[in-house]
Amino acid sequence: MINVTRVARPAALAIALAVAMLTASCSSSPSTSGTGAAQSTSATGGSTSPGSGALEKTSIAVGILPVLDSAPFYLAIKNGYFTKQGLTVKALPVLQSTSALPDLLHGVVDVIGGNYTSYFEGDSRGTFNVDVIGEALNCAQKEFQILALPGSGITSPAGLAGKTVAVNLTNNIQTLATDAILKADGVTGRPTYVAIPFPQMAAALTAHRVDAISVVEPFVSAAEHTNGAVPVMSECQGPIGSAPVSGYFATASWVQKYPNTARAFERALSQAQAYADANPQAVKAILPSYIKITAAQAANVTLGTYPPTIDVTSLQRLADLMLSDHMLTGPLQVSGIVFK
Repeated sequence: MINVTRVARPAALAIALAVAMLTASCSSSPSTSGTGAAQSTSATGGSTSPGSGALEKTSIAVGILPVLDSAPFYLAIKNGYFTKQGLTVKALPVLQSTSALPDLLHGVVDVIGGNYTSYFEGDSRGTFNVDVIGEALNCAQKEFQILALPGSGITSPAGLAGKTVAVNLTNNIQTLATDAILKADGVTGRPTYVAIPFPQMAAALTAHRVDAISVVEPFVSAAEHTNGAVPVMSECQGPIGSAPVSGYFATASWVQKYPNTARAFERALSQAQAYADANPQAVKAILPSYIKITAAQAANVTLGTYPPTIDVTSLQRLADLMLSDHMLTGPLQVSGIVFK
């Protein structure tokens, strides 16, 4: 059943508001800078997806980040999971998930993989309407960390108060996790967050443009081994724990127009998520195909977990934490924005 409880807003207004809200991080089209060429699958199974009606659309474009979260997506391409569902899927790499947002609202991009908090916030504010159509990654202790340079004086969460911390996007899972952990530890004083794409964070730290970086694998390992950065704290602890970090989103109007296509994408992704979670070596083997790292570097990364299905209860806890951190304008019922 498709979620139809929200009132649709004029597309032009939604786009204008979205661009205004995310000006610092948005661009008019997906960028492939530093992430490799786009990849696609060929649909050989016709226009019908197993177990559903005819696909309304058989070719879709997906905005995708060069991070561990995306590994199952690329495995779905490699292993033919999308093809078996009758889908041709084109990967459009982006450095920040919101940089593909204007294209999502214009219909140029069909689906985006990104962190939940940015999209929950936008939906809560009425900037746009999205549906969650798949999970990506759950938090793992060493996969998502804050790092600093030796001698910086930042050796614990308390040392982050008043410091400048690089995040991929402001007001996202990184800022939420950091604020929640500092609050739980009784730390007064909030860091200043600066938006820097993950691949550029280590250089910014070495150049002392920031005091610390909030970073995910494989950039954690790279910053430690190449730049000498040291861990300050894991961001997968306390209030965040093993919380869901990222997922896949489409606009509510797109899901309503292409429900069978959305379901086919969801089925293929679920199969890939389960495969990735059970086969960590396959995940590490595919990382160099879409991230600028070597096979040796990929072999040393710490992986998170890849849930095959959407956990509404865990997502609701995340939304409730966002509300307590004043990232939402009011309570968000996650069940109303999950594709059914």
